[in-house]
Amino acid sequence: MFQRTIIHSLLYERRKKIDKVACSKNIQLNDFSYLTEIIYSVPLDDLSLERKLEQTELNINLILDGTVRNFTIEDVESVKKISERFQWRKEQFSDFKKDRIRRESSLKDELSYSHDLGRTIIHHLNMDDEDFIARYNAYVNFQYDIENPLAEITLKKWESQLTKPNEYRRGCKFKFLVHAINTNTETALQNAKSNPIISTSLITDEFQGTYKKSKFGFVYQPYLKNVLLISSSDCYADALPFHTSINAEFFSLTSIPLGANMYLQYIDTYACKTMHIEEIENTSKKVQKCGIEDVDGSQAYNEIVLINDPSTNPIAVFLLETEDTNESTVDQAEELATKLNLPLLRI
Repeated sequence: MFQRTIIHSLLYERRKKIDKVACSKNIQLNDFSYLTEIIYSVPLDDLSLERKLEQTELNINLILDGTVRNFTIEDVESVKKISERFQWRKEQFSDFKKDRIRRESSLKDELSYSHDLGRTIIHHLNMDDEDFIARYNAYVNFQYDIENPLAEITLKKWESQLTKPNEYRRGCKFKFLVHAINTNTETALQNAKSNPIISTSLITDEFQGTYKKSKFGFVYQPYLKNVLLISSSDCYADALPFHTSINAEFFSLTSIPLGANMYLQYIDTYACKTMHIEEIENTSKKVQKCGIEDVDGSQAYNEIVLINDPSTNPIAVFLLETEDTNESTVDQAEELATKLNLPLLRI
């Protein structure tokens, strides 16, 4: 509903500008450039969507070609069906772009011989509006028919491979999803429930890259309904307010609604809900071999964004005890664990 409202708002603002010119009795052919500029001020190109489709296709193929394993026969058969639906949706999005390019090239010819220029413009605008609504509906279907069913399969593997706090033994192999803290404990506790999203990272016994190299924080459990994005690096996810005016240039169907006036915007190329845990691990291992000091800050850690709903709560507190871990950090981690009555995992 939120995205649909945004799309209708964008199209309505565009139509108001067009109507002002097209309904004028003095409309001339030399108004063409101005009119087309208004029409295409709402772009059909959506780079974020194209990147998401590309990554989703990769995630599907990694299962089907056996690159990532340990899925059941039933899971693989389900992914085959998802793949068939995906190919059809992918072509559908491509057709929307082709149709608009075709209409754009024919519009000038129509205006050159039409005596009713206003009617021609409005007819073209109606068709463009219909395509935008159809593209929105196609994306909704993509989410329900492809993304969510695929995420249900991939996230089950995330859940099964992450280490349970009560099973962790110091010095042994582990995989945890952690929210690194770089504030005092009071602020951390407030953010844990006040922010609409929680940004976490996957750490293991082989790599421990965290936001701002933090040594402690919360441990979380991901599941289908609370995972919003998975990225092998910092995807710069942030909760931004929608202002009174909506900038069509930066709107994407992949923007994730968080509330009546909030949406999730991210810019990383490879970020979606269905990335495999192996993809994150392999990339993080390569980064770790380079040395944290030698890589860009955004590459020093991965990012898994969770929606901070009532069921998204810390299940433990982690503490990285390395040579540069100071007493203050240890005290804060112990304080958090005590206040919340959570196990403290010393790594």
